[in-house]
Amino acid sequence: MRKLSFVVISLLGFFSATAQVAQTPDLPINRIVVLGDAELELPADQVRVAVSLQYSDPTDAKKAYNAHQAAEKQLVKLLKDFQINEKDIRYTLLQVQKNQNDIYATGERRQEIVTMQQVIFELNKPERYPALQLALINANFPRFQATYRSTKEEQSKNLVLEKAVEAAREKAVLLAKASGRTLGSVLSVRDTEETDPVLQKRYSMDALNEVVRVGYGSNLLDIPQTIRIPAQVKVTFELK
Repeated sequence: MRKLSFVVISLLGFFSATAQVAQTPDLPINRIVVLGDAELELPADQVRVAVSLQYSDPTDAKKAYNAHQAAEKQLVKLLKDFQINEKDIRYTLLQVQKNQNDIYATGERRQEIVTMQQVIFELNKPERYPALQLALINANFPRFQATYRSTKEEQSKNLVLEKAVEAAREKAVLLAKASGRTLGSVLSVRDTEETDPVLQKRYSMDALNEVVRVGYGSNLLDIPQTIRIPAQVKVTFELK
């Protein structure tokens, strides 16, 4: 009976060990993982402007909607005056909702009908942005914000990733040589150790953030602005 129990326990141990081996990733022992960093700076040739439209009426949704429509027509005319191309204009859906506002003097709560919408467009002549700001304010559009952009930003994403992979390869060659080994083929390109070991390209959302760098001068508008495009990859190489 003891012998039978021992056999059963041994078989259970065997199947358990087999399951563990099956779950272990089949990765080569002779490998090296390095980080590759790269960065591009593009000249800003565009300003992205976002204008927020918001109108309200205490009780009448139609009045709030009509005020919103009148503002839309005025904004469209302003954009035509600044020669903004239609393909460079986007907008969110119009939202109409009922809010409750506190009247702090009496503590009374009153309802209010509010319309909200955002219009986003590209100004392809950054030097005209000061005049555009004045025009928006004079036309009673005080809610707007802007960021510098580059028309070459999208096509530069792949280039900066390729440079990051190349930087990783150069670092790996030096490390392999220092350890008396040679570098083999690429096993994976990834951004976390948990990622499956497959060749892939990823572009971090952090790299989409516009960073404007300025220098010194008599007029800030005369200083070229640049957009920073960074990338970082984690590359696994075979070691020979």
